Amino acid sequence: MTRLLMAVVLLAGCASVDYVGKTYAPTSNVDVYMSADDVGRPYEVMGEARAQVDTIPFSKPGQQLQDKLVAEARAKGANGIILGGLQNRTVGSTSNTAGQGERKKHKGKKKTQYTETTTTSDNEVTELRGQLIRYRAD
Repeated sequence: MTRLLMAVVLLAGCASVDYVGKTYAPTSNVDVYMSADDVGRPYEVMGEARAQVDTIPFSKPGQQLQDKLVAEARAKGANGIILGGLQNRTVGSTSNTAGQGERKKHKGKKKTQYTETTTTSDNEVTELRGQLIRYRAD
């Protein structure tokens, strides 16, 4: 039980961030916005960032992903980030087929009857996207 709990904690902590866009000197403060209308001052969009983590049942990775995006925005020199929606996305699936044979007599002859079972599981990630912005002086 303890090993399972440790595995869940380790997996929950493995968020990755991808970024495409401009980079400036790092900033110390990043404002978080839920929509472009909330910004209220002139800005330029620097680029797009995406944070994702493997989806684990009963976990709530939203805050963890937001924290990762804010850290990335700071490192890239953004003044703010406009968050998108939190979504789950299937990134692959795994199938496992197991077979079992059984020999039976039927009308004096021996026959082998096979039974197969296929199990398929989807691999999902939870992701949060954000636009990194930099305030303009005008």
